[in-house]
Amino acid sequence: MPAKTAAPAWRQNMTSTIYLAYDGSINADWVARYAINMAAGSRNPRIILVHILTQTYSAETIDKKIHEIEVECTSRGVEMTSQVLPLRKDVFQSLLKAIPPGVESLCVCGARITSRGKGFLAGTISEKLLRRKQFDVLAIRVVKPGILGVPKELLFPLSGHPRGFQAAMSFFQLLAPEVEQLHLLRIMKVSSLWFQYMPVTSVRALKTKGFAYVNQVITEIREQLGENHIRLDAKVILSDDWVKEILIQASKTRAQMILMGASDRNLPSRYFYGNKIEQILRRSPCDVGIYRKT
Repeated sequence: MPAKTAAPAWRQNMTSTIYLAYDGSINADWVARYAINMAAGSRNPRIILVHILTQTYSAETIDKKIHEIEVECTSRGVEMTSQVLPLRKDVFQSLLKAIPPGVESLCVCGARITSRGKGFLAGTISEKLLRRKQFDVLAIRVVKPGILGVPKELLFPLSGHPRGFQAAMSFFQLLAPEVEQLHLLRIMKVSSLWFQYMPVTSVRALKTKGFAYVNQVITEIREQLGENHIRLDAKVILSDDWVKEILIQASKTRAQMILMGASDRNLPSRYFYGNKIEQILRRSPCDVGIYRKT
């Protein structure tokens, strides 16, 4: 048996405990594969599965499903413990009681349509967890279960935030061991009217500004990851439709996952049909991860 090589320094710093919010659905089974792969590539190869008892599935069904996840964890060298807990008020409040607050906890949950006419996040437990900011949260919409929670082509739309890639770094690091190419996309938003008549000088100025920001992010990523197998691809696009460009680039790059940050401003409300995150979740050709730091 070949000797194990030492983990890269950036992986040695990844110590968060992954809490898998598991409801027993087929979607949750797909999300569980993400949690297992992230744990397997971290310094702390451990998952705590949290299931809140409801009337949706029988105890026998949940026990069987949890056992199957545990078997897969064992095969990947991941320690898994499960907490099957009684309902306290509602599932959201029960999860808050079960998962310790703070940056040492990462809750991995699903993003999906709960019933006809509702959104992927709007009004869901995942949206409430993202808004609460009690611990780190990664809500995953699985479109391609066949990739088994191992996205090799990752698309990251950059918002232009002054912190650059800082907020995303801990989430990206958990995915990074299997990622082969990271596509960095900076969309410079312009109004529809101005977009049609922009002079060449204005276009060049905006693209120069965009690439300056993207190059700063590339430097930041390289400093964190050092020498590794990940190829970085940068693109700056001027557009009057942020959602459309992300979906186009996801198809062009054949991305297997779009990784996006959430904030109070861009999280969906009950008026979710016009919300950008909801549009991407609904129309994405690949898996989508929505993250938020504590």
